[in-house]
Amino acid sequence: MIQRFILGGAAAAALTLAAVSAVPQVALDTDDQWYPLPEGEGVMEVYYACNACHSLRTVTNVRYSRSVWDELLTWMVEEQGMPEFRDSEERQMVLDYLATHLAPEDAPGGGVPVMSAPTSPW
Repeated sequence: MIQRFILGGAAAAALTLAAVSAVPQVALDTDDQWYPLPEGEGVMEVYYACNACHSLRTVTNVRYSRSVWDELLTWMVEEQGMPEFRDSEERQMVLDYLATHLAPEDAPGGGVPVMSAPTSPW
């Protein structure tokens, strides 16, 4: 019985490995040091300001208006312990980048967040 369990475990591991190997791998642009942020003025400041506390996917998976990004930056510094920006110019550069490159597609630099609460299928 123990031998059967061990073989079953090995067989399961082999099947799992085969399944994972069969999944196409996504090629990442390893030359892009700011991945996954889009290139643009302020990308370095956004990279270091955001990546210090959370995944950059937290930033790139949402689309907010300029005013929402502005409120979020204030909230993160005041309530979440985000280090303050060196000066107002650095904060403005980060805000400009976010409002330009991570704004709702239908209203660049303005509008409402694209992300919304899920709706019930029933």
